[in-house]
Amino acid sequence: MQHQARTKPAELALSTQTSLPALPKPPRRVMAGLLSIAPELRDLILEEVLRLPEREAPVDPSASQDRKRRKYRDDMRCSDGHDIWVKEKNFLAAAQKTPAIMLVNRQLHAEAAAVIARTKTHYRLDVMYVKECGLWPTWLSVPRLAHHADSIYVQFRIFDPPADVNEDWRNPRQFLGGDGGPAMIVWNFFAMMKDYLLHGPTAFESLVATKNSFSVKTLILDILPPPPGTKDDNLGFPPGSAQGSRLERFVASRMASHRWPIPPEGLEHTMPAEKLAIFIAGRLSSLLSRHEDYGAPVFHRVGSIDIRVGGETRRLFDLDELLDMIPTRPIKAKTPEETLKQQKTIDDWKATMSKKRKTWG
Repeated sequence: MQHQARTKPAELALSTQTSLPALPKPPRRVMAGLLSIAPELRDLILEEVLRLPEREAPVDPSASQDRKRRKYRDDMRCSDGHDIWVKEKNFLAAAQKTPAIMLVNRQLHAEAAAVIARTKTHYRLDVMYVKECGLWPTWLSVPRLAHHADSIYVQFRIFDPPADVNEDWRNPRQFLGGDGGPAMIVWNFFAMMKDYLLHGPTAFESLVATKNSFSVKTLILDILPPPPGTKDDNLGFPPGSAQGSRLERFVASRMASHRWPIPPEGLEHTMPAEKLAIFIAGRLSSLLSRHEDYGAPVFHRVGSIDIRVGGETRRLFDLDELLDMIPTRPIKAKTPEETLKQQKTIDDWKATMSKKRKTWG
């Protein structure tokens, strides 16, 4: 995995852009008034000025069909092959420009840069899982662009496909795998996670930026229950499919063993969210068990993953704790020498990973 030179968080949003037109200078009395107030009050004003606008989540898929597959700046000839449909209009355009307040004078530039550097970054993302049509992500809040996010809150909502959805978007095999591999929805989910760690917030825009290195301290995946009265708890498995039957058995076993709460009477409509949370938790466990290949980027750049249903935590993956537990069982090779060699390989990998995690944590 290749990475470009690491850029400081503040630099991502604050790099001087010579192509920007010159801004008219504010009246001297306005500047004098702003610079004469107490620094603490001026910092509060700067925080408000520097905060980027937020937007509401789409009401439903029918109201949000202005979408397309992503393109990557690294290869403009190809579109993303996953069923991940993003808004055509980029949300982050404002975040990629130098804030106007930083072009006023050196003092305000320095103070604004200091405010940005010490302000925690909390992102919010909405993801509609549209049955047969994949994942439809929409950024709701990106206060500023940064290489490290303190938290990313991702809310998942489950919908049936709109009656007038583009037929080219339909893929009824979302929960079916091929050639022994995982289901397509799993590839879509992992592609979203991988692309954020490689490309940052632009991973969910129509044009994905070149590769770099991004990390997040706390990743929250909150599956929101459908409205009360919803009776269909099928996540989109083809009727009678083996995969659907396996998930039903897995869900039943998890709830029967009290490892997962059963929705109480009157809240049966939450079952689809519980099922999707169980599915995601199981797939994450499988991913993290492949710590030396597929799971390595997650161990490298994610602090913890909190899986919730309606705001309540169901599973918490603390990557520091999981890293300490590797290997999960004693190594037993054919010879003592080979056992020591394999153990050293794992110990060296863990030491390297811990060192990398400390660079941002």
